[in-house]
Amino acid sequence: MRKISISVLMGGESGEREVSLASGSMVLEALLSLGHSAHPVEISPQGLWLKNRENPPQGQSILESVARSLTPKPDIVFIALHGPKGEDGTVQGLLEMSGIPYTGSGVLASALGMDKHRSRLIFQKYGLSTPPYLLLQKGGLPRESLEVAAGKFGLPLVVKPNDSGSSLFVTISSSLDQLEAEIDNIFQVSSQILIEKYLPGVEITVPLLGNDDPEPLPVIEIVPPDLFFDFRSKYNGSTKEICPARIEEKIYRKAQEIARIAFKALNCRGFARADMIYSQGEIYLLEVNTIPGLTRESLFPKSAKVAGLDFPDLIEEIVRLGLMNWGKEDAA
Repeated sequence: MRKISISVLMGGESGEREVSLASGSMVLEALLSLGHSAHPVEISPQGLWLKNRENPPQGQSILESVARSLTPKPDIVFIALHGPKGEDGTVQGLLEMSGIPYTGSGVLASALGMDKHRSRLIFQKYGLSTPPYLLLQKGGLPRESLEVAAGKFGLPLVVKPNDSGSSLFVTISSSLDQLEAEIDNIFQVSSQILIEKYLPGVEITVPLLGNDDPEPLPVIEIVPPDLFFDFRSKYNGSTKEICPARIEEKIYRKAQEIARIAFKALNCRGFARADMIYSQGEIYLLEVNTIPGLTRESLFPKSAKVAGLDFPDLIEEIVRLGLMNWGKEDAA
């Protein structure tokens, strides 16, 4: 691949800002090691775009900071953002309006990937199993509704925002009082909540690389120190991540095929990661993450390494797929 100009977009306004900064820094280091002309563009907590992490001029608007940070126009933007206003199609739409190529999935796939409820409706149309759940809208829930959910699915119940990643605010509630408290807490950051049947089993994840014909990478088995893989255990190194996963070959191959179908169902591009749980002989698809973490603790690079791709080669492949998706085969 010839040497090109790449802006690495990181930071942002979401609760996953620090994870994004870690991902972006590693991506930047890899691109520079490959000889590309790469520079960081950090989105501040206030939404300003800071080229090379410089302070913007006084009084500069968000749109002015965007234009300034992407001048001169790069060959491609590597999006290393996570969570709302980064992974949900908003930044992708802004770059498309600016005519600037970017890595990863487009506007619609990004938006669907962030919305667990709507992506699950699509997965179910493709015959993929998802955990039984209820979608709750902000606006107050009588305790009777929670009792109905507990009666339908049993306790404990998994509670999570419908539109965030990195397992932020995901909890397991073992009583109605705890469930009520967790719902109130999550409604501070999200207008929609999933109450999900708790499925004991083996947590697995399948990274994918590709555009129209994605290749599933080795399956990873996740063994958290506690009951489930929450935000803290995801990044503090306490979780065991075993690759290849210790599951029978038939289930292993089925998980890879489920991931491939889900990727294509949402029309993802470049790279993604499908999270699942294998419970009582069935694989349940939880979600597809359209911009998986790329930190030192992240799952995607660990799987790629088992497949024979070291980190710089993985990053360059994501860039190449992005260029090809934008019809820039000459640069790829």
